[in-house]
Order: sequence, then structure tokens, then C-alpha cells
Amino acid sequence: MPAMRETDMLVTAATLYYVRGMSQSEVARELGVSRSNVSRILTSARERGIVEITIHDPDAPLSRERNLEQQLKKRFRLTEAIVVQPRDLTRPLDTVARAGADFVRARAPRCRSIGVSWGQSVQEVVSQIEPVGRKLPLNVLPLVGGMGVLDTLESGDTVVSVLGDRLGARTERLYAPAVVKSAAAHAALLAENSISQVLDAASEVDLALVGIGSFGMHSSPHLLQGMDLGEDDLARFLAQRPVGDICGRFVNAQGEPVGPPTSRRVISVSFNALRRIPCVLGIAAGSEKAAGVTGVLRSGVINRLVVDADLARSVLSRSKDQAQS
Repeated sequence: MPAMRETDMLVTAATLYYVRGMSQSEVARELGVSRSNVSRILTSARERGIVEITIHDPDAPLSRERNLEQQLKKRFRLTEAIVVQPRDLTRPLDTVARAGADFVRARAPRCRSIGVSWGQSVQEVVSQIEPVGRKLPLNVLPLVGGMGVLDTLESGDTVVSVLGDRLGARTERLYAPAVVKSAAAHAALLAENSISQVLDAASEVDLALVGIGSFGMHSSPHLLQGMDLGEDDLARFLAQRPVGDICGRFVNAQGEPVGPPTSRRVISVSFNALRRIPCVLGIAAGSEKAAGVTGVLRSGVINRLVVDADLARSVLSRSKDQAQS
């Protein structure tokens, strides 16, 4: 076994070279050795397993879990399920988003209209869609009102506008917030033709790209903050045991839509409208979302799904355990 001092030398040299990006000459000056010694030290660090080099080809085919895909399709009566094995286990959304982007880009030329929600998952998908390089005869519409914290990419543009640019498509805007603070405000906004007409059109898209939320994390707290529920309303909401959300609307573990007060404070397409859309593609990543994804899948509003393998296993396990209990 090498002496501790020698191991320390290997680790330090490898850190300076591979992590901090120093040249071999700079590492040599830092350690007080010759440049040729640095080369031998780095070689030794690789041979002893202190340094492992992994090459990720961003254009390499995605690794799919076909068995998990078939189980999800059967369990939840899905038309299609795409389950990918993440290349970076700490960032499964990166791989999931690429799979979602590939799906949307391939299907877009056959669509007359595409609807899109918001949230981190949808943002990542849209960010990874490569421009088609020509104008497509389709419209991109919002499925839900605006919420800056969830609907704006780093560029400052909305998800709808960025997706429209990348697909060479026309876009529509929904001049309404995603959530309001009262049922009266909700009714007043839906009575506006400029709002109701966009939602009606969004209800008839060929493809809907939606994120799937899990109660208490990511977008869910922002929705509740925007509604500003009082103590009584919050108690009514929690008594319905929400587990997940889609397009700002909550569901319980059985997939049943959560009713008032939250259902009357969301400006978005309805559950019934989502069920009528031919292709509703749900995007989610991370096993911590299993409860929300399971609930949304049971609601029947999703007919196509893109998730990572760990999340797929968690959803299948959860749905099996609940069925047996």
C-alpha cells in the first residue's frame, strides 16, 4: 500500500489538473516537482483508481428501460411510456428532458397546435429542443395562465415564446395569471372573451406538453402562495389530501381532482379538456415525485409519459402497494 504522503501527492496533483484546470507546468510549480514527474503522477493516479475518466457523448442514443415502459403502459393504460436511464444520477431531469425534447420535435410537424404548461421540467424540455430550421404551420398556446417564477427561462422569455421560436410556429398569449386569490376573481377573468377564447383553443390542441408536480415541492408551494388561502380554505384544501398537480390543478392519491377552494382559483384548461386532447405528454424526473406522478397518472389525463428509471420503479412500487392495501 502506498505511503500516505505519496497518496496525498497523487490526489493533490489530480485535483489541481483535472478539477482546477491547471496545466502540467503549473501543477509542477505548485508541487515543486518537474513537469515530467507531474505526467508520471497523473498516470499513476489513473492506474490506482484515484482518477476515473468518463466520456459522455450528448448525441449518443438514450438508454431506455423497455420492461419498465411496458409495466407503466399496462398499469396506467398509457399509449406510450418512455423510461430513460440517466447519464448523471444527480441530474435525472437532464436525460428526461432530452427524451421529451426528441418526442416533441419529432411530432411537431404533424401537429396543427401544441399546448404547453410551465415549471422546471417543461422549461428543461423546451431548452433542449433543437430549432427545426423552418417555419411550421402550427400554433403554440399556453395551457395555463402566467406565473413568472415558473414560466420564465434564463433568457427572460416565456416557455411558450421560446418553444414557438424553436419550432418556427405562431404563438398565442394568455393575458391572465395562473392563480388568483378569490373565486370571484376567477369567475371574472373567465368571463373575459380574450381569456376564455385562448383556453378554448388550448383545449383543442393536438399535443399538450405538461409537467407533473408533487405536492409540497417545486411548483406546488408557489401555487398555494399565489392563492393566498385563509386558514379555513387551507384546511378545506388539505382535507382533500392532495398529492400531485398538473396545469396548476391538484389531485389526490386516487387521481380524483381536488375541488374548491383551489379549483376555483386556477386559470387553466380543465381536467376534462385535458382528457380530450389526443396526445398529453407528461414529464417528470426524480423518485421524490412518485406520489404526485402516481396520482396524476390515475386521473387519466396523461396518455404519454417520459420519466427516469428510478421514478418509474417508485411509481410502480407505490401503485402496487396502494392497490394491495
